[in-house]
Amino acid sequence: MVKSTSKDLRVVIVGGGFAGLTAAIECKLRGMHPILVEAYPGASSHGDLLDFVRNAGRVFESWDNGNVGRRLMAAGVNAAKYLEFYNADNVLLRRDPWPQASDKDCVYAGHRGEMHRIVYEYAIEVGVDMQFSKRVERYLDSDAERGVLVEGGEKILGDVVLACDGPRSLARSQLLHLPESTVNSGYAIFRAFFNITDEMRQLPEFSEMIKEGEDSVRFWVGRDMHGFIYTWKNGRDCAWVLTHLDDANIAETWSFPGKKEDVSKYLKDAGFPKIWDQALEATPADRIIDYKLVWRDAIPTWLSSSKKCAVMGDAAHCHLPTSAQGACQAVEDAVTAAICLQKCNGDVAAGLQVFERIRFNRSHVIHQASILTRNIYHKNDWTPDLVREYPDSLIIPFYPWVTDFDVFANAEEHFDHLLQDVRSGKPGTIEQLALPAGGNYDAMLLEKRVPEEKIDELVPSNVVRVQS
Repeated sequence: MVKSTSKDLRVVIVGGGFAGLTAAIECKLRGMHPILVEAYPGASSHGDLLDFVRNAGRVFESWDNGNVGRRLMAAGVNAAKYLEFYNADNVLLRRDPWPQASDKDCVYAGHRGEMHRIVYEYAIEVGVDMQFSKRVERYLDSDAERGVLVEGGEKILGDVVLACDGPRSLARSQLLHLPESTVNSGYAIFRAFFNITDEMRQLPEFSEMIKEGEDSVRFWVGRDMHGFIYTWKNGRDCAWVLTHLDDANIAETWSFPGKKEDVSKYLKDAGFPKIWDQALEATPADRIIDYKLVWRDAIPTWLSSSKKCAVMGDAAHCHLPTSAQGACQAVEDAVTAAICLQKCNGDVAAGLQVFERIRFNRSHVIHQASILTRNIYHKNDWTPDLVREYPDSLIIPFYPWVTDFDVFANAEEHFDHLLQDVRSGKPGTIEQLALPAGGNYDAMLLEKRVPEEKIDELVPSNVVRVQS
């Protein structure tokens, strides 16, 4: 039954990450009643580095007259001058200006847990109904009941379900009836976050990144390995991530404590510079995480058969870190879903179909490009001369079509005509019915070095070909 107004909608949101929190906040601000269900007991304090660029940052800036954005900026990297690229020999390859706090293209980068708490606190401020320590056992999707059954037998019901339940999504199997498609990407990351002590400041190479009044952001690239080191808050906080080849079995676990001796071996084998050895020396042993990077096939739909339940964020498209857009795309999903639910006048099945058609191609092109980007980093011997010859290849792929994207304006602009397509039964595949992605990553290819017949080796074999 279609409700008379979207303001009556009860929106059950599963998962309290950035996708779930953003969806809950945006639905609340638009007059709906979101109920956020999360298995953990509260806001997550875990994680290390996370970046939000302009396409997601504009969402945070829109909240509370910019106060949420200002809090995020104060908590993270806000005094860096450059993003510096180095090769394994520690030769500077390029130096790009780091967006400043006053820039319209500002970047919110910092500790994931701290940024998550800021967004969580804003959700509390606006009155989102958040129900923690409730693990979903079953999704319910029938005319009689729509919502979730949690451990202990409680049912939390609504008119629509937004499943933001992460890469190991239960919703994918129960709502979309999709088989598990996890495959080992062949890579893993060591990651760490810690507070810098006075003793650590005495390490000569590591101390180069600790400057009064200035944050540091550096990126190193080598054969089959790349890594970042960030320092911020006047040299108080440090985080690093190191992506490396890995052939471990992912069947048992994806994430577990890392060992310094394992990190050291990878650094030595790749010939990474001494600054990395000293960053590792400075890192408390219990702060290293070994995280296996899992690749998930693109899924053919984000909607249940009723069209009244949807997966979003990592549940729909689990990005590899080299997309540099995983969290940003989750935020875009959340805002688009909220706008479509607000505008659908209670017809949530039509609203979610419009949501899927707005998001599908854009998200998949960005998702699929993460392997291409990683291989361009890893499969070339980067020198200053090579960077000069191919200046568009060794980059963080923040293309204007990706980062200048206004998720609010895009959803408002396209909702009505896509709703007409849905209601008229316009034929076609989801790739044909969805909006074009808006761009591509072709500029990154080193055309003279990668023959045309070899290009497919740089992208996943199951890539979804969509309109750019």
